Amino acid sequence: MGKCVNHPEREARFVCMKHNVHMCEECVMCRDPEIYCKFRSSCPIWFMHKEEKRKKRQDQEEKVAAAKTFKVSFRPDNKEAEIPDGATLLDAAQAADVPLNASCNGKGSCGKCKLVLESGEIRTIPTPLLSETEKGKNYVLACQSTIHSDVTVRIPAETLEKKLKVAGMGKAATERLKGLVTDIRPMLMEIPIELTPPTLEDSVSDLDRLNRGLRKNGCDVERLNVGLKVMRELAHTMRDENWKVTASVIRKKCSNEILHVAPGNGEGKSLGLAVDVGTTSVVVYLVDMADGAILGATSGHNRQAACGDDVINRIVCAEKDGVKKLGSMVLATINGLISEAVDSIGADTRQIKNVVLSGNTTMTHLLLQIEPAYIRREPYIPTVSEFPVLKGSEVGLKVSPIAAVFVMPGPASYVGGDIVSGVLYTGFHREEALTLFIDVGTNGEIVLGNKDWLMTASCSAGPAFEGG
Repeated sequence: MGKCVNHPEREARFVCMKHNVHMCEECVMCRDPEIYCKFRSSCPIWFMHKEEKRKKRQDQEEKVAAAKTFKVSFRPDNKEAEIPDGATLLDAAQAADVPLNASCNGKGSCGKCKLVLESGEIRTIPTPLLSETEKGKNYVLACQSTIHSDVTVRIPAETLEKKLKVAGMGKAATERLKGLVTDIRPMLMEIPIELTPPTLEDSVSDLDRLNRGLRKNGCDVERLNVGLKVMRELAHTMRDENWKVTASVIRKKCSNEILHVAPGNGEGKSLGLAVDVGTTSVVVYLVDMADGAILGATSGHNRQAACGDDVINRIVCAEKDGVKKLGSMVLATINGLISEAVDSIGADTRQIKNVVLSGNTTMTHLLLQIEPAYIRREPYIPTVSEFPVLKGSEVGLKVSPIAAVFVMPGPASYVGGDIVSGVLYTGFHREEALTLFIDVGTNGEIVLGNKDWLMTASCSAGPAFEGG
């Protein structure tokens, strides 16, 4: 490369392009005013090295800070979380599964995530959203308060999300559905079969024998697939209950598939699950697959609300924190409600074999952890508009692993499966009369039309109820 301008005997590793001189490492890094390079004070290489050292020192300090964790305790819930130094109280609330109302996605603009500091050291950003009276009582905004010691906070009543009322919902829904559903055809069929044992004269394979029994029960075995796991277990399963089995077969568009074969002809009552995945709230219904009666219902606030009130804020939050985080939040909401509903009727979550999920396009994308970013960017394209039938284990629902999960299709970025469900429920798409159907939710949608045509539009409706 050349010789050092100060040490001609040395090979130079650096070139100052500004002064067109060569320097060795000692000259670049030297701090001795007697021998330092005369060009150093204006040399960009020296400043680059200086900045690099400063950044390394800063990174080291950040690593040390990140290694510190503090305990945050929430009263009156008595929940706790270990949080890194410098994280916010809102981060701690989410980690401790405390349902704070933080509709602005932590920007400090809604003023809803109020907490009362009882002990510990925090740093807060000044905000006009707290009154002088509240400040005097140690009120802080969770999203604007960083943690620097063990902290105890109290959750005031106005900050907690209220439990939604669902008393009588199941009974009322059953009454409304009477007469609408006359032919119950579950996606996952459980078919009890009593097979004839093999003989020397009838020596077909166990799988062929099973297919023969399924054919007699009206199953289209010509389009029937079977997985390796089922085949591995089949020999013992067929013989455990003297050739009595129950086959779980999932119906798909182009084919059917045997998902499971159980010994015997009785696995208990089969349950269905209907889930309304709303932007603000989530409602689940447990259904008796024998007659369509709704056995139980429960609801709760969507935990994603901590990331913003509307779908745009949710998408922005997903871009910042990852789709997986938001998917886990709504999945935890749904699974908690499933447990509540199942416990209320004394059943088991493994009895749930058929699931229907309905929500707007953004909610279904986030639940399934599918990238929603381009829903909010022109030309506003969803990743998926029509979903294949999925399995409970794929989605992560607290149901039977082989449960068939049907996600209602959403025809456009802001016209989702929730409004499609409403159209199917009312049936006006089969009527002559012109009908206007309105879904006033956080994401509002309307459909106008009849059996010949349908038109739809959407807007953000939730803020209208908050003076927005």
